[in-house]
Amino acid sequence: MIILFEGKVNRDNFIFLAFRHEERYILGKSSMSLLLRSLILLITFCTFVHAQELVVDDRGEALQISQPARRIVSLTPSVTETLFAIGAGDQVIGVTDYCNYPEDAKAKQKVGGVINPNIEAIVALEPDLIVLSMEGNVREDFTKMKQLHLPLFATNPRTLPGIHKSLLDLGILTGHKVEAQSVVASMRWQEDSIVALGKGWKKKGIILLVSLQPIIVAGGGTFLDHLISLAGGVNLASDAPTSYPALSREAIVSYRPEVMIVMSDAIGDLSSFSSMYPEWKYVPAVQNGKVFSIDSDISSRPGPRAVEALEKLFSIIHQ
Repeated sequence: MIILFEGKVNRDNFIFLAFRHEERYILGKSSMSLLLRSLILLITFCTFVHAQELVVDDRGEALQISQPARRIVSLTPSVTETLFAIGAGDQVIGVTDYCNYPEDAKAKQKVGGVINPNIEAIVALEPDLIVLSMEGNVREDFTKMKQLHLPLFATNPRTLPGIHKSLLDLGILTGHKVEAQSVVASMRWQEDSIVALGKGWKKKGIILLVSLQPIIVAGGGTFLDHLISLAGGVNLASDAPTSYPALSREAIVSYRPEVMIVMSDAIGDLSSFSSMYPEWKYVPAVQNGKVFSIDSDISSRPGPRAVEALEKLFSIIHQ
């Protein structure tokens, strides 16, 4: 069960009052009775303290768990990947149509899309935890589920440390704290190694295209912007007024990127890239053959595979 936290644990007061009660109850009893009841008291106290463990989501809402969630609905692919990565896959009972990794996630019951989940289907599953994204899911759906008093937990990681937090939070909520800590430790080691490798290398101007028709790029403050920076690139669209701005053909030319990266789901074959927008032949990246494709699933999902995206971006930028 997951409930809103109310009140505050005071360990000293709890022990003091409990033992005062025991003192009155066991006066005149044998020492063995005292020992047994003290052990019972200790177990009760440990259970009491565990029930007060808090998890704060990315809305700033504090949740308290009395036991790990066993019936989880994931409303975003990155969360689904996270749950499976920490060993909580068997506790997942519902996912979106786009949750395609790992392979076992495909067998889970579908509850609609990321932006249009089937709330009736979700309610019918009787979940004890629904995990959603503040960026991917629609606010109206969140409001509807909140009004139904469904157990919600929101994530919004835009950086690798943010992903680490989500992993650790979900580890607590699912009873897989140790596994989550292990995944985070592995990720941090890989991240630090990649960042250290890039120190002293020349930073290159990057444009990362998430769509070609229309032309949409990754702007500043996004997860992709964060990865580009860590990989040793400079996101030339970081000063755009929106997170994922739509740009003209001419704007791309004016940026003069040294490297252009296209999401794999935006183009089937890079050989057709130049013919789509002939004016881009004057862009340094096109002239020098520095146009690359990157796996959309890995690079756009702020989850445990983000370090793979970082490694791929590093390879692209510095080759």
